[in-house]
Amino acid sequence: MKQFNFKPLFVTAVLLITGLYSCKKDNVEDIQMDPVAGKYENGFFVIGEGSYGQSAGAVSFYRYGDDTLSIRAYEKENPGKILSNTAKTSTLQFASIINGSIYLMSKINGPIVKINEQTLKEEARYVQEASNWRSIIQVDGSRGLVSANDGVYQIDLNTLTVQNKLTTVGAVNTGDILKKGDNVYLLQSNGAKIISSSNYSLVKSFSNINRGFAQTPNGKVWASTGSRLIAIDNNLDTAGIALTVALGSFGLDAPTRITASTKENAVFYHAGKSIYKYVDGDKTSLLQPFINITEDPFMVYGAIRYDRNKDYIVVNGIQGYGAASTVNYLLIYNASTGALVKKIKYGGDGVTTDFSKIYFPDLTIFH
Repeated sequence: MKQFNFKPLFVTAVLLITGLYSCKKDNVEDIQMDPVAGKYENGFFVIGEGSYGQSAGAVSFYRYGDDTLSIRAYEKENPGKILSNTAKTSTLQFASIINGSIYLMSKINGPIVKINEQTLKEEARYVQEASNWRSIIQVDGSRGLVSANDGVYQIDLNTLTVQNKLTTVGAVNTGDILKKGDNVYLLQSNGAKIISSSNYSLVKSFSNINRGFAQTPNGKVWASTGSRLIAIDNNLDTAGIALTVALGSFGLDAPTRITASTKENAVFYHAGKSIYKYVDGDKTSLLQPFINITEDPFMVYGAIRYDRNKDYIVVNGIQGYGAASTVNYLLIYNASTGALVKKIKYGGDGVTTDFSKIYFPDLTIFH
C-alpha cells in the first residue's frame, strides 16, 4: 500500500500508516550505503506489519512478471537489523518513497527507518523510547510531517529528527496525510483537517470525514464518512455519493482503504471480498462490484492499492486469522477491465515459516 504521496511508488502502504509521548532517550543513527543499481527496479514493494512479539515487519519485493516475491529483502540487505523494536512488539504500518528513500513507520514504540529505494540499505534510523507512529509526507526539501497517536510533528527528512508538534490541529490520534499543492490533508480522530503547507495554519475542517485520502487526475481529493464517498475539489468544496456497501476501516493506525487511478477519474475501495470502482460522475458504477475475489477462504487484510506503473489493482490477503494467517496471497488485477493478471500464494508451507508470521502486508508501494 496510503497513495498517498508515493513516487511510482508505493507508496502504498502497505498496506499502508502512533503517537509520540514524552521520552527519555532519542537516538538517530546514520548508516552508510553500498549502492547496487537496478536490484530493486521494475516492480513494487510489499510492506508486512509483522507478528506481535514474534517477528519484525518486512519489506519484500515483487518484480513484474515473476511468480514469487523476494521475501524479507530488507533483512537480506541489512544483516542483523530488524524493522521493529528489540522485543518485536512494534509493528510496521506505513511506507512512503521520498527523494529516493523509503521511509518506514512503526507503531507501538517502533522506529522510523529510512532505506535506499534502489538497494534497501539502511540510511538512518530514529528511535524514541515511547512512540506510536502513523504516516509521513514530504512538505518541501527536507521538511516533512509525521502523524502519531497524539498529533502531528515536524520531521527532518535527512536526519529523521522529530521536531515540534503542530499546535494548529488537535493533539489527537492522527492517521493518513496527503499533500496537494499548498494544502496538507490530515485525518484525525475528530475529523479531517486541511492546513497550509507553508505555515501549518488551519484552512478547513470536516467533522464527518473519518476515512481518507486519495487523489484523482481531475484534482479532487477523496475521503469518506464510511457510508458516502466525499470529493473535495480545488475550491475545497465537497460533494458526496452514497455507497452501495459501506467502506470499512482498520482505524487510524492502518493505511486508508481508498485508492485512486492516475489514468481515469476513478476511486477504488474494498468491502469484504468485493472491490468497488466509482467513476466520478457515474452513479451506476457503484451498483455492483468491479472485482469479486474468488479465492476461498480469503480475506483482504489491510488495503488494496492502485499501481500507476501498470494500471493494476494490487490486493494483499490472507486465508483468515490464527494459523490461517500464515498463508498469504498477492492478487493483481487489471484496473481498467477487472481481469485477474497474476495470483501468488506464499507462506504456510513449512519453508517460508519466518515470513508466514507476517499476518498481512499492509501497504504496497510502487517503484
